[in-house]
This record gives sequence, C-alpha cells and structure tokens, in this order.
Amino acid sequence: MPTVEQIRAARALIGWSQGDLAEHAGLSQTGIARIENGSNQPNSTTLEKIVSAFDDVGIIFILGGVQKAQDTLTILDGEDSLRKLQDDIYHTLKINKGEVLLLGVNEIMANEKENYEYTKMHIKRLKDAGISERILIKEGKKEFIAPKSWYRTIPQEYFSPHTVFIYDEKIALALRTPHNKVLILENIFFSDSIKSFFNMLWDNGKDIDK
Repeated sequence: MPTVEQIRAARALIGWSQGDLAEHAGLSQTGIARIENGSNQPNSTTLEKIVSAFDDVGIIFILGGVQKAQDTLTILDGEDSLRKLQDDIYHTLKINKGEVLLLGVNEIMANEKENYEYTKMHIKRLKDAGISERILIKEGKKEFIAPKSWYRTIPQEYFSPHTVFIYDEKIALALRTPHNKVLILENIFFSDSIKSFFNMLWDNGKDIDK
C-alpha cells in the first residue's frame, strides 16, 4: 500500500489535484486532503481505490517511490545474446532483488563452451547475490547445470523449445540456434500475468529426484 508521500508524488507526476484523485477514486476531496495531511488514517479499502485510480492511468507504486508504467522492447542479436541477457538479469535483480523464473529450458551443454562456462559463472554470481531461480524442464531430462533444488519437471506436451525468462518486470524470449536472438519486453502487468501462469505450472510440476 502507498505512503502519503507516494500518493502526493503520484499526483504530481501526472498533474492531478486532490479533487482529480478524489473523482477517479470515487472518494471525496476532503477525504483525500485529510489523508495527505495526516489527520485521517485510510483503511485498506480506501487505499485500494486510490491505487486502482492511479493504476488506470499507468502509474505504479514501487519501493520508496512511484513511476509511470512503460513498455520497452529490447532485441539482443548475435552469438553473445544469451550472455547479454544473463548480464541484464543479474544487474536488474542485484538492485531490485527477486527471483528468475525459467520456462521451456533446453539446458546449456558443455560443448557450447562459451555459453556453458558463462552460465556456470552466472549461476554462481546469482547465488552469491542471494538470487535464486525456479526452472521448469520437461520430464526425462538428466542434465542439470544449476542446483537440482531449482528445478521441477512438466510433461513434454507443455514444453516449448524456446526458453522464457521472467524477472522483475521483464519477460525475455531466448531464440537460440540458429537464431541467436533474445527479445526482452518490460511491462509490469504482462510480467505479473506470466508469473501467475508460471506458478500454476510450477505448483503442478514434479521435483527432481535427489
């Protein structure tokens, strides 16, 4: 739930008056004023109306502040596209924390020397930073480059040959051989929806035998 300071900052970001916020949230201007001057402690229902009003115009509350929701699409090309993605994952989560969700993984093999060694290094730096992964792979896979506790299996019919990475507010689709291309979409609403879908599959997946 937002703080009083965040509510004021959100109004300022889009040029809303207290009356504008009241109108969009279905509240009174006097009620908004009392919330902002600290004379009234809003309940959860009131705060949800305020959050919903800002959500409708693309304003989101983040830790310690507010921001406009923006869609960005980044395309990484070339043989090092996977390594560039791993760098983005690490640097994003090193600041914002959280976890990495991977769906449809074809495990990096040792004969892919550069990607294999870089992936091992990447896993180590994630662990050192307190960042973990949850990885969904198809049943029957035997190769594991990450800790086995990070994996669950799903039936082959639900498995995609292309890996989807979900982290922070980003979704990345890695198109490997022969494409060597990564597409990264940054959108908090889309990423939250895909996280929910991933969690459904994860909850119905099977742990890897120790």
